[in-house]
Amino acid sequence: MKFFCKLKPSTKEILQVRVIGDDVAGEDMSVQGEQHCANTYGGEWKQCSKDGSFRKWYPGIGWFYRDDLDAFVAPQPYPSWTLNTTTCVWDPPTPKPFDSNNTLDYTWNEDTQSWDQLTVEISDPE
Repeated sequence: MKFFCKLKPSTKEILQVRVIGDDVAGEDMSVQGEQHCANTYGGEWKQCSKDGSFRKWYPGIGWFYRDDLDAFVAPQPYPSWTLNTTTCVWDPPTPKPFDSNNTLDYTWNEDTQSWDQLTVEISDPE
């Protein structure tokens, strides 16, 4: 089984993902499966891999295909974040704080360009 993504023509946004049998899809990264999808379903298609062995990531609906990187990229989470073109992951302006005890969590605050610590309030049910 091989996986293929239909791309929106103007933005290369992922519109759908289809599974195609190996007998029709051919070898990984061959144009055979992409051409089969285009002929059968219309539009432009790119093969993706479940394990990220090529094109970096297994994309979801709303992700994008980048021709310049030959990779799938998630939508930009915040305007201040930049795309790491090696990993194809969006990096914040400052790294997320490290918590060695794994007891704290943080959320990005775009207004202050910093990480806010999340607080959990535990209420007594009585």
